[in-house]
Amino acid sequence: MARLVSDHVIGRAPGQVDYRETGAHFRLAELSGSILPERVRDALAGLREGGHDAVVVHGLPADPLDDHQQPDGSHDGRDGIDGGAEATPQPLLGWTWLGMVTRQLGHEYGYRAEKGGNLVHDVRPRPDGAATQSNASSEVDLQLHTEVAFHEIRPDFVLLYGVRSPQPRPATRLVRIADAVRECSPETVRRLREPRFTIAAPDSFSVGEEAVDGIRPIGGTPGWPTIRWHSSIAGDDPSDKAAITEFRAAAERVAHRVRLAPGSLLAFSNSRCLHGRDAFEAHYDGRDRWLLRTYVLRDITRLMSRYGPPPGNGAVRRLAETRTA
Repeated sequence: MARLVSDHVIGRAPGQVDYRETGAHFRLAELSGSILPERVRDALAGLREGGHDAVVVHGLPADPLDDHQQPDGSHDGRDGIDGGAEATPQPLLGWTWLGMVTRQLGHEYGYRAEKGGNLVHDVRPRPDGAATQSNASSEVDLQLHTEVAFHEIRPDFVLLYGVRSPQPRPATRLVRIADAVRECSPETVRRLREPRFTIAAPDSFSVGEEAVDGIRPIGGTPGWPTIRWHSSIAGDDPSDKAAITEFRAAAERVAHRVRLAPGSLLAFSNSRCLHGRDAFEAHYDGRDRWLLRTYVLRDITRLMSRYGPPPGNGAVRRLAETRTA
């Protein structure tokens, strides 16, 4: 498979990867999607159609990395650094697998207020984020959550691909909302179906985002529940707080643990699953855990319908705006 990817995608892609302009590389990956095994494509079709809540793929050919090869931070969208340029060789096989799976499910997109508007995210520990509830953390468990829960435009799917993952590998905790609901009392489920709760923007977003109230954490129908959840979720009433506590405990009891090795990929529904990550030891020496992440919308034109055409000459809007209103 690696040779096919090199011939059909990497060898034809223009130059280095661009975290803010994925279109050329991902389009080539999309057109070569049949390189993925049929059983993988079938599972992804089931995820897209709602027959599966998550898909885990292990054993994809991984990029050979130098001992100290790591993302250098120039694409983190922090401190005004340009997110489009790369100073470090990138995991081109990983980008290609990510592009193939992303385009099987929909279209990649991002947020202007997160990581400088990047469409592919490096997920790696950072000293300044070690104890935060963000993808830069390592010293603390990343609590169960759904991605971008505070925003009105949320990913339909989230993809995580393993570039580097030293032993012992931390577990990504994955919870199907249907399993968690079955563990909760009817009163807790009823309470969490009411628009009584508040969620704040995650630490990975730019400062200045306001908390959003009137959140209904559990949606959908009794036979098809959905979830909107973040570690910041809060309620004023004691019964609301009790419901939050019960749901958190219930979700942790039914969590599956997925350990992403190099060449492993996890794709899941952001409305049907919660996810988190166990704490791990980071050394900041170029050998730490490194994942790639994309957010996926089934229909990218939702952004055009909400925000209008993109600024400049772009034909496709790929960024959700800072504010939710």
